[in-house]
Amino acid sequence: MKKRKHTPSTRKVRRDLVGGKRGNGNKRTRPIRRPDPRKIRVGRADPSLTAVAGLVMFGSFLRDLGVDRMLRQLFGDLKSRLLGTYPMEAQLRLLIDAFVVGEHRVFGVEGLAADPLFVMLAGGVLPSIDALYRDLDRFDDEALRALTGLMVRHGLVPVHSLRRRQVVHLDIDTTVTPVFGAEMEGAVPGPNPHYRGRPSYHPILARVAETDTCVNAALRTGDTGFGNDDARFVGATIDCVRDAIGGKPLLYVRIDAAGDCSAIMRATHDRGALFLVKARMTADLSGAVAMHQRWKATDWDADGRPSREVGKSPSAAVNGARHPSCRSASSPCELGNASAASSCTCGRAWTGLCRRI
Repeated sequence: MKKRKHTPSTRKVRRDLVGGKRGNGNKRTRPIRRPDPRKIRVGRADPSLTAVAGLVMFGSFLRDLGVDRMLRQLFGDLKSRLLGTYPMEAQLRLLIDAFVVGEHRVFGVEGLAADPLFVMLAGGVLPSIDALYRDLDRFDDEALRALTGLMVRHGLVPVHSLRRRQVVHLDIDTTVTPVFGAEMEGAVPGPNPHYRGRPSYHPILARVAETDTCVNAALRTGDTGFGNDDARFVGATIDCVRDAIGGKPLLYVRIDAAGDCSAIMRATHDRGALFLVKARMTADLSGAVAMHQRWKATDWDADGRPSREVGKSPSAAVNGARHPSCRSASSPCELGNASAASSCTCGRAWTGLCRRI
């Protein structure tokens, strides 16, 4: 019986196998220079020439925003400007372009080496992945903070247009980023059941829903949970967003059940923001939902029947009085009887739904 041989993906092969050329930085006497994409004329579509034609418009967009200039100012001194062949700002722009076209790993640059447009925009030659890894290793804590600050500044630019809105929503959540290889710093197995045993990172992200822009982020090890230690991150993010939108709009902070802890709620409350946190469906909370009598309908289905109701619940019912005051919401299916409410797992209980604390 013959086993079927799968064609290797171009994302997992060296550039020699896909027609790409190896870097010749050891033979160059001058640093490479990326061309100005705004001077590239776009002609008729021809798939045989390149698969990343959109990088021309994307590069022009970043040039107009001044991203290339800011990368040079912030990170150009991480390596020698005279002796290095690949300037740091060029390396970072190379990785940004690779990410935009779908390559989330440094090794993916090998497959892109066969695309003539990608190579031209990179300065005419692509460095080896070893050179990229060495340059990434130059980032210390100060450089990482500067990179995060650059991302935050650009993410907050469209947020300034929300000053006249009545409500602004700030979503904070974590995500799991698995990696290949067990020797990467901070990449350790975490508790996420979808990536059990996989080395991974567990970053935390903050996003303004109305503009769909990321306004803060923090890279964390894979075994790091979300809780009291992240209250400083939540507070700093709220301060940045509040400075951008001013004092008029109501700011709602939305977090899943991981945010059901006193330190995060207190950090949100102290800054005058409202929190919308998914509460853990404990036995006390299930019982309070089942026994509660006064509910107010806030949403109805096509037949005019309430599909969502809210009611004020005593703080002791929500996870042992984590905050002095709260509100909870529940769907009608949880109100049928006490046993139905206690067994419901749809997780429709929330604190800080629409009331200033």
